[in-house]
Parts: sequence; structure tokens; C-alpha cells
Amino acid sequence: MSSMPSVKTAKVNGLELGYYEWGNPGNPVLICLHSHTNTAVSWREFAEFASTKYHVFAIDQRGHGNSDWAKDGYARDRFVEDLSEFIKDNNFEKITLVGCSMGGWHSILYAVDNPDLVQRIVMVDIAPEPSPERMEAPPASPTPMEFPTLEHGFQWLRSGNELASDSRLLEDTKARLRQTDSGSWTWKADLEGFDNPLPDITDASLISRYWSAIEAIRCPILEIRGVESNLVSDSTIEKMKHLGKEVSSVDVSRAGHVVMVDQPEVFIEAIKVFVRL
Repeated sequence: MSSMPSVKTAKVNGLELGYYEWGNPGNPVLICLHSHTNTAVSWREFAEFASTKYHVFAIDQRGHGNSDWAKDGYARDRFVEDLSEFIKDNNFEKITLVGCSMGGWHSILYAVDNPDLVQRIVMVDIAPEPSPERMEAPPASPTPMEFPTLEHGFQWLRSGNELASDSRLLEDTKARLRQTDSGSWTWKADLEGFDNPLPDITDASLISRYWSAIEAIRCPILEIRGVESNLVSDSTIEKMKHLGKEVSSVDVSRAGHVVMVDQPEVFIEAIKVFVRL
């Protein structure tokens, strides 16, 4: 298994954001945005593959991974402002955005206000609204805030993901947890700073903004779903294709919500033609 490059930092809107970088600076820019509670490490295999033709950046978004926790909160617009500042500071002129879950929301909210910059968008297992099946599902058990060992944290993550390989899930676990002074392990993500469940699932104003973005965005959008995830319904996909200018979709078998972690090689096959790899 290859390793991640060294983490870099950028001062963005008063926060130190961690990020990873692959590829040659002269290549087109591709930015990867992870899911809620996850980290930029979730993109490792895809970022390495994409770096043959792209200058790839995977950002630890505010409150996650190696980035600072935020005193001004975690509203969607704060994340989008961070992305905008990162892009401005680096003088990027044309970009491809690849966002998993909340990273997909941030991608379309940024793109609708910056149509001349964004060339294409990949949304990984996320849509403007959740499926009826997800809405009717019983609430998830509370997330433990502390684990006695890293192995306990790994096993808790495994209890919610039967699909990722042991080595890949362990890599993810190490990226998402940190050891405390007492020797126990806790989340790097600022879980107490977020409203859980995320308001995007039920907030009509946010859902409306996402649908409006899909309708307004001019660049191509690819939706990649995990077959074992029930978050994005067929009817939602059809509505996205009806409203959007160029919306396509592909499903990945034996993958749940975080498709690129569960099936890294198949994810690459699913995305490479769309992003011209």
C-alpha cells in the first residue's frame, strides 16, 4: 500500500486547513472534498491515479482531520467560503470538484456561484435530498466520543462498514482518530460542534438550495452511488437528470456511502472517463 504525501497547511478564513497535494503544478486542478467526520485520506487511491493528468488537492475541511476546529461554526456557507478562499489564494482558473457526501453539497454550492471556474463535478453518494428509505430508518446509535484503544475505534467503524478491506479501514481509522494524553483515542473531527443529524436531511431551505444549484449549474455532473447505500433514490437521480443540464450517474457494487474507501479500484473505473483520465 502506498503512503500519503506529507500534509501541508493553508491559512484560510482564520483557520489552518490541512491538505495533501499530488501531481504537477502545470496540470489541470482537481479538488477532493471528503464526507462528514472523514478526512482527506479517504481519497488516497483516486488522488494518486488522477495525479497522472491532474494537479490534485485533497483538503481536510474545517473541523476535520488535520484542520482547525472552527469558532464560527459549520454551516454549509462556511465550508464553501473556505473552499473559495483556498481556490483564490492559489489562483486556480479552472477546476474539477469531486465531493463525497457533504463534500458534494459544498461542490455544487460553490459551483453555482462560480460557473466560469468549475468544469465538472462528481458527487459521491449524495443528492439534494435523502431517499424515503433513509428518512424512515430508525436513528443511528450515538457515536462514542472516546475509545480505550485504536483497535476499539477500528471495530466501531467496522460495525458500520462491512465492505472496506481491513487495511483500508485501518488507514481510515488512523486518519480519523487521535490519541489523548491519557492514552485513549478520540475523534479528530469536532463532532460536538456539528448538529447531528445533519440539518441538510430535513431543512427545506437547504434542500431547496441544493435543487436550485443542480438546475442552475452549467457544467457536467456525475453522481456515483454505492449500491449498498440507500441514501440516494432512483427517483432523485431521475429528477437530477431532468433538472440538470448534463447529469449522469453510475452505481458501484459492494460499496456503501463512502464509495472510494469501500471499493477504491472500482471507484476509479467508474470516474475515470468522466474526469478524462
